[in-house]
Amino acid sequence: MKNMDASAVSGLSAGGVYILMLFLSKEVELTIGKLGKQRFSRGYYMYTGSALGKGATSLKHRIARHLRKEKRLFWHIDYFLADENVSVEAVIVAQTSKRLECNVNSHIKNMSAAKVLVNGFGASDCAKNCGSHLLYFPEIEDADCLVRGLVEYLNSVGNVCVVVVD
Repeated sequence: MKNMDASAVSGLSAGGVYILMLFLSKEVELTIGKLGKQRFSRGYYMYTGSALGKGATSLKHRIARHLRKEKRLFWHIDYFLADENVSVEAVIVAQTSKRLECNVNSHIKNMSAAKVLVNGFGASDCAKNCGSHLLYFPEIEDADCLVRGLVEYLNSVGNVCVVVVD
């Protein structure tokens, strides 16, 4: 995983929704907590989550945690991010006090050719039967265009911050 400076998210407020744009460089089989062994194809992934608490459960702490290499594996996304073939390409954040991860996840599915590879991934507490909060893209022809579309959508729900990893 690329090491991203967590200071990029230090100014975030207590809560919001976020999207991790990820790239998996080769096909892998990973054990994802209680979901067990799962096969992941090479390509791009977008993971949608939210953090609405304060302190350790705040948005800035949740994202900083996702970006750390060393951590106890707890959430489904932790198991995925722990693989050496996964890199974080960008983090898109909208600061809001509302739980919007399902809406954002649905929007991503509707605006792109995203697929669900692992049912239940990141969706244990899903209120809208999303199936998965990790979406797979075999290819993204224009990542900038996709990110711009997401930023435009997220601007309607809160202040948006985009951090791109080189």
